[in-house]
Amino acid sequence: MKINVAFNDHDQLPKYLQIVDAIVQDIERGTLSAGDRLPSLNEACAEWYLSKDSVKRAYGTLHQRGFVTSVTRKGFYVAGSPKRHALRVLIVAGQLTEGVKELHDAIASSMTREAILDVSSYNYQRQLLCQLLDKHLGDYHYFVMMPHLIGQDAATLQCLRNVPSRKLILIGNEWPETLQHGYRLRYGGEEALYEALVSHVYVLRKYIRLNLVLSEQDCFDADSIRAFRRFCVAYGFDFQMIDDLQESDVQPGQAYFVADSRLLLTVIARCQQSGWGLGKQVGVVSFVENDYTRLLAGGVTVIGRPSAEVGRLVAQILCNQHGIGAPILSPLPFQLKFRASC
Repeated sequence: MKINVAFNDHDQLPKYLQIVDAIVQDIERGTLSAGDRLPSLNEACAEWYLSKDSVKRAYGTLHQRGFVTSVTRKGFYVAGSPKRHALRVLIVAGQLTEGVKELHDAIASSMTREAILDVSSYNYQRQLLCQLLDKHLGDYHYFVMMPHLIGQDAATLQCLRNVPSRKLILIGNEWPETLQHGYRLRYGGEEALYEALVSHVYVLRKYIRLNLVLSEQDCFDADSIRAFRRFCVAYGFDFQMIDDLQESDVQPGQAYFVADSRLLLTVIARCQQSGWGLGKQVGVVSFVENDYTRLLAGGVTVIGRPSAEVGRLVAQILCNQHGIGAPILSPLPFQLKFRASC
């Protein structure tokens, strides 16, 4: 059977993986059915103008993934039933935080087709990120990337550009202008968070100081820090940034904006030990929505990063509902859910 492979010389994906992608797509569309014979090595070399080693590597990859089977002296055949294979997606983050889990769950719940969602961390190290991408470049249909705290040097940009544009979904506010490549999803940014805080300034007036608690375990974007500082200056709040948080840092008459459940528990434990009422003597606001925020202390106020909305948009891209290569640049708003803790 003749298989049409449209090679793209500008694609960073090696030719053998372009063959793999083309055959997998034909299997998933039903163009190739179980039992169909692939071109022989000699036929494929002549048809695609490739070396025998490249074709062997492509067929070997397909065989390893279970898409084809080999018959001695007869060649390679499409394996199994013609039903669609699961979409393989790798979510790549600096560290495996609650925010990443929330995004993963939002994507999984919004998918309209079978998918395998793997998650991996590069520990905020560019070298590990590049090694991770190089190792798995041909193993996944899509890469959902959150490349934070690794710099935007030429080597890092090239590392990300090595992922074909149609396979890359970039999440975050740091890269859209620098890396014009792939799908790009942004959170609301400085203006969105500032407006969310302004809309509830009257609730925060009861506190003499506002504290932004920064975790050593996770990335907190510069837009949010600028928005917090700008809000405090504009409305006359005393404020400070705290790197990590000790129980002794928690004092009455102050409110704490935290992005880590461990630090959230530190604030709540300190209040319970000291007999301070949350939402009265001490305020607490979380940047992450989870079971803790819904259940603890009568409910914890949340500044909602729109992970559910981002997950829904990612799922639409994965299910090809946005077209090939169409970037989505509109920032997504923050939402404040005020509860008993503030």
